Amino acid sequence: MSAPDSAPSNTGPTLLTRVISTLIAAGRILPPRFAWVLGGSVGYAFGCLPMRDQRRCREHLARAFPEQNQAWIEHTARKAFRHVGRMAAWTLATLHRPPQVLRRHCAWHGRTNMAATRAAQLAGKGTLILAGHLGNWELLARVTGTIMGASVLGKRMRNPALDHIVRQIRGEHGNRALYQEDGVAACVRELRSGQLMATLIDQDIRRLAGCFVPWFGHPAYTPSGPVMLALLARAPVQSVHCLWDGRRWAMHWGPRWVIPRDCSRDEAVAMVTAQATAFQEHLVRLYPEQWVWWHKRWRTQPSDEPSALCWPKV
Repeated sequence: MSAPDSAPSNTGPTLLTRVISTLIAAGRILPPRFAWVLGGSVGYAFGCLPMRDQRRCREHLARAFPEQNQAWIEHTARKAFRHVGRMAAWTLATLHRPPQVLRRHCAWHGRTNMAATRAAQLAGKGTLILAGHLGNWELLARVTGTIMGASVLGKRMRNPALDHIVRQIRGEHGNRALYQEDGVAACVRELRSGQLMATLIDQDIRRLAGCFVPWFGHPAYTPSGPVMLALLARAPVQSVHCLWDGRRWAMHWGPRWVIPRDCSRDEAVAMVTAQATAFQEHLVRLYPEQWVWWHKRWRTQPSDEPSALCWPKV
């Protein structure tokens, strides 16, 4: 894949971009094992603070796991912040390392599913990859790109210089960035050309078309646009995640779903979106400390009447 576009020439460095650039430079001399311990310690301490995100984390855990006692909720909440600290610091300390090297230290689950995706790509058939803020989604993109390049669909950051840095990181070794504002046609063409397109669907974003699907027994407004794109491109959908198994990062290649054609578009999209969300919930139940519980996952409710599914022309 060609290198990402250069940063806009009229964008001067800001304090934020200077900080990010300094951290990336510092990561080159930071041993990954030390970064893991340091990041975990900082994250765990942060999780103990009486702040808004920490309170929301505990409230959401209690809602998702009503059978658990307060001690479990408290311990899991702190571990969730510890995990994010570990992941962020370790990722920073390994940005300069070739993804091929990192891949050799990963475990692989669902090799049959992965082989089916690779075979489909070689045959010119694209696949929509659905992941989430679970485990290490940045490593997932980097490592997947060394096997079969993928387009990563997301939102453009407000700071152009910071967006350029993120694109450089995500654009290594076979991946490229696609933005929501690039339009439906560009995304459909990507899938129809036989490429993989990956995105995260575990956030409540009211400005995006979506549908309500179960998430830990409660309706959660979930972006349906990605599955809609797969339907328009006649591409299958697959759930893929990268999780810490206690010893190393493990790539979980989940099931592949073919979008049904014997029902309405809205019903088909909602069905596959629910299936992908249910599989992600299964993994979160196994590794509850590896999901970002401070996200406002249940912010929108059916009574709020969010925007309906929309079907742009391609």
